[in-house]
Amino acid sequence: MTTSINGSSRTIGWNTITLKCPTQWEPIVTKPTHLLFEENFRPVLELRWQNGKRHHKRSNAATLHKIAAETGLTVLEELPPHWEKLQKKYALTLLADNDSGEPKAAIMICKECGTTLLLYFFDIPATKNHQCLTEIIESIHCHRQNKSDWILWEIQDFKILLPGSFSLSGYNFGAGLTRLSFADSGLTMHLCRLAGASQRLEKSSMLTIMNILGELDISEEDAQHMEGNVSHCSFPSILQQIRNRIKRKLPFHWVTLRHHPEHDRLSGLFFFDKKPIPNRLITTILKSYEIQSL
Repeated sequence: MTTSINGSSRTIGWNTITLKCPTQWEPIVTKPTHLLFEENFRPVLELRWQNGKRHHKRSNAATLHKIAAETGLTVLEELPPHWEKLQKKYALTLLADNDSGEPKAAIMICKECGTTLLLYFFDIPATKNHQCLTEIIESIHCHRQNKSDWILWEIQDFKILLPGSFSLSGYNFGAGLTRLSFADSGLTMHLCRLAGASQRLEKSSMLTIMNILGELDISEEDAQHMEGNVSHCSFPSILQQIRNRIKRKLPFHWVTLRHHPEHDRLSGLFFFDKKPIPNRLITTILKSYEIQSL
């Protein structure tokens, strides 16, 4: 049974939420604001959230009534000892199983930003340990301390820091290919992470893979090649910009694909905009993009 997350934890960052969980837990993204954690292919924790909305007491009571009616759970009048410390950060309500009295769900509203979190605990030993469970919940952060702070995205075996103005516009966790898309005004950024790099590079060059991922047609002569890296930057003329806009293509781009042989991974970043892309922004984001060992 897991008794503590200290010393054997991993950080998860997804769409403004960060938390620490046991290393053996596997996070699964089911919706932009919905994570499911599994251990040995069995669900252990479900987390949903809604950002920045201040809820009236009536709406909170209605939500509680609805959840209790749908699940058959009972609202606990008093919090167990390990849960009381969470009241410093959240307005907290627990729902318990009628027979065992064990907490099965929690509704938490952040006292600072108003984010509402709904958690469901599945009936396995790991989540019956109140200390471990409350440590995991206590590690949750649902807002930035400062507006200038960048947001951590850490899932699977990669992590990256992005400006708070970047909003998730799409994602896909395919077989061997993860693709996240972000938008910030006129700027579009795609993050790609590919497994099985050695097999892919036996069949295709890094430039070919980069062209496919970015839907580009960059030639060998125009691409910039370094050891384990291929990239390209587009600064089109006024005439080329007009042609691209007629074709509904963003004229400016900066793209790169990197090889991580120690992890057998490829990582790519693709920036597109209708105006020149700040080099400092690209450099900072690229520097934060890491492939990790799990």
